[in-house]
Amino acid sequence: MDLEEKRFRDAENLLNQSGYTLAEFLRDSSRYKSTLLMLPDDELRAYQKLYADIATGGLSKGEKGKKLEELSTILFQKSAGSLLDVYRNCRTSTNEIDLLIRWTERARLSGIQAAFPCFGDSFLCECKNYDGPVNVTYVGKFSSLMSAANTNFGIMISWEGITGRNKWSDSQGLIKKIALREKRYIIVLDKDDLEKIYKKEESVFSVIYDKSQSNF
Repeated sequence: MDLEEKRFRDAENLLNQSGYTLAEFLRDSSRYKSTLLMLPDDELRAYQKLYADIATGGLSKGEKGKKLEELSTILFQKSAGSLLDVYRNCRTSTNEIDLLIRWTERARLSGIQAAFPCFGDSFLCECKNYDGPVNVTYVGKFSSLMSAANTNFGIMISWEGITGRNKWSDSQGLIKKIALREKRYIIVLDKDDLEKIYKKEESVFSVIYDKSQSNF
């Protein structure tokens, strides 16, 4: 047995002794903000560069949107050992989707996807480069896009977040209504959430875990 296999067997034995399944380990790694799910150093530097470019300002709307898409692609494609496949700029019969995200075949075969049942087989991610918070009109459009793509989970990445706090008439209220009436779930990541990842305080999985627990 070589050194690499010994390391693997030692880790495997520890996991088995703890009673964890792989899915449970991923779920609790998100819950307790494990560094195992954070971006590797090279990818983190690329992410930090994109984040800093956006935060500095001075970008055109198109440039900001492109950098948000690149940043989001790194987040989902490179975190946690590449458990997710990311497809950019996919089209339905009527609309374009920024990111369509699916579990990799390896993740599905291992049962890891059970850690995040809300993801389903696939989910959508849309990047909004508005100067202000996203309003109810766009939230409604995103919900319709999710329906057209036959997905029940979506992530909006909006630098300035969405309108409202707890009012049922604003964007946050509409997201709650959609969850209650249509069983379709939307999570919003804003610049503060992205900054936590920038600072290596959290992974995208831990941010999503916290929001899914508090929102749904």
